Formats: sequence, C-alpha cells, structure tokens
Amino acid sequence: MSYADELENLVNEIHTKVAAVKQAGEDADRARTTHQLPGDLGMITVAGSGELVEVALDVPAMKAYTATSLAQQLLRGIHAAERDAHAQRDAMMALAQQKARIV
Repeated sequence: MSYADELENLVNEIHTKVAAVKQAGEDADRARTTHQLPGDLGMITVAGSGELVEVALDVPAMKAYTATSLAQQLLRGIHAAERDAHAQRDAMMALAQQKARIV
C-alpha cells in the first residue's frame, strides 16, 4: 500500500469517527431526563440540550403548597432535571469519544 493510500485511509477513518461522535452529540441532545418532584407533585422532563420539554403537575397535590413554596419546588426540580440531563449527555459523549478513541 502506498503512502498516499495510507493517508487516504486514515482521513476516511477520521471522517467516520468524527461523524459518529457528531451523531452521538445529536442523540445526546435529544435524550430526555425526567425528575420526579417531591410529594407526588409531578415531574419535570429536560432534554440533554437543556431544553425544558415538559412540566407535569398533579393539580390536587399543588393545593398543599403556597404559591411561593410551589414556585421553589418547581425551580428546584427544573435545576435538578437540568443537572441530570447534562450529566447524562456528558456520559453519552464520553462513551462516544472513547469508542472513537478521539480523546
């Protein structure tokens, strides 16, 4: 095999690995994480990209909270869901990079 052929094969391998990691990043951005709120209040779903996807609340359970405490629970839940989603995304990306042996 000539030097030029070896270089071409190496370039093709790099392109394949980069495409795989890029796809993994897109998948990780779409992956969803759901965080359960305390007291059966409901749940928060966030995508790996950080997008708030869904807030599902149990209306009867909400009545046990004041407006301020409900807002605090929701904010805590959103932050927790974001942390979980980012941790999941980071783990997915680390695995993809490890498989591709890029980093």
